Amino acid sequence: MLNNFSLNRMLALFVTAGFGFLMIDNILEHWPVLSQEILAYIPIFFSAIGLVVGIMAVIRWNERWIRILRIFLFGAFIVAAAGLYLHNIESDEEALSPEKREHEQKEKEKPLLAPLAFGGLAAAGLLGTSRKWKAEVN
Repeated sequence: MLNNFSLNRMLALFVTAGFGFLMIDNILEHWPVLSQEILAYIPIFFSAIGLVVGIMAVIRWNERWIRILRIFLFGAFIVAAAGLYLHNIESDEEALSPEKREHEQKEKEKPLLAPLAFGGLAAAGLLGTSRKWKAEVN
């Protein structure tokens, strides 16, 4: 089955698998804070939607689904930027209660560049579906 896939379609499949791995990773990494922070759900839901959109684009591989995947990949840049911002927020330590300080200490353990994984997947997917590389379309 994969022998009939072009390089473009294989890159879209790679990006789709990446969204699946990011979904699992985000569930595992954000599990302790899911009950405390609603924003921790964003990368999980975004990855799940990316997995579905990617699967549909790889299976159908027509102009409509390629365009939907490209729009979604541009959204991945926004999620990467927002995640980078949220992982690097500095707060005023003097005005915090002891409970908040303990929570902030746990927050500082966030991986600073982890959200850029969305940006990397978006770059690879946009290169794979770019017009410069002619892709066969059903």
